[in-house]
Amino acid sequence: MQTARGYTFARKLMKYALVTGMVLFSCGSFHLLAQTLRVAVPDYPPYTYVLNKQIAGEGYEAFDKIMSELGIEYRAEAVPNFGRSLIDLENNLVDALLLATESPERSALAEYSEPLFFTDWAWVWLAERDEIKPYSEQFKQTTTVSAQMNSNIYRWLAMQQYQITPGTNDIRGLFNLLDHGRVDAIMLPALTARTLLAENDRNKSQYKIHKHVQLPYGIYVSKAYLAKNPGFMASLNRAIDKHHANTTPAEKSLSTPAKN
Repeated sequence: MQTARGYTFARKLMKYALVTGMVLFSCGSFHLLAQTLRVAVPDYPPYTYVLNKQIAGEGYEAFDKIMSELGIEYRAEAVPNFGRSLIDLENNLVDALLLATESPERSALAEYSEPLFFTDWAWVWLAERDEIKPYSEQFKQTTTVSAQMNSNIYRWLAMQQYQITPGTNDIRGLFNLLDHGRVDAIMLPALTARTLLAENDRNKSQYKIHKHVQLPYGIYVSKAYLAKNPGFMASLNRAIDKHHANTTPAEKSLSTPAKN
């Protein structure tokens, strides 16, 4: 009889552990039992890109460390641009976007994490165009500008009523608009602009880069995924905070907001 009661108690204890043990904490690190996270990763160097058929980049490396800290499996899918990633999120083909700035359209479908980085949106134009001054009163009314199609930057330019012309779906093609005189200026993250100039062996002295605004750069996780995996976002944010605490000074320059 004593053995039977002990067996019954052991079974109840095991059942309780299975129900309540979705999140396990130990010695300052934690492992979250959750569904495999399907992640859309747009081509946006140096944060995320494909190299030798493998997803790479500073943003992807940071994300991989965070998922390892959480003990969560994920499946990353390279997508050509942000427009495609939003469509896939809306159709429940992916569970998360890496990385992204905030927008009402994205926030309607997903929750936004703590910033993994901070990104500087910047104006870029040909250095020979001395008349272009982004902060002048005439700039918005007279300057033809563009950005990557279906991106937050493109949406913002349209909302602010700049003289915007259709850009390219491929972030790497933006500089061609400048070089061929189709636009007067383009807007993209400053770090992405410098990366693309270096990758394509363009002469940096031929372009001017002027930072316009700094924004958080984080991870969107779909509300559908979070409904099935409660507690995930809180654990993700804690892991991001821990990642920042353990980064090197060089890495902190990307993940810390600039001081005014």
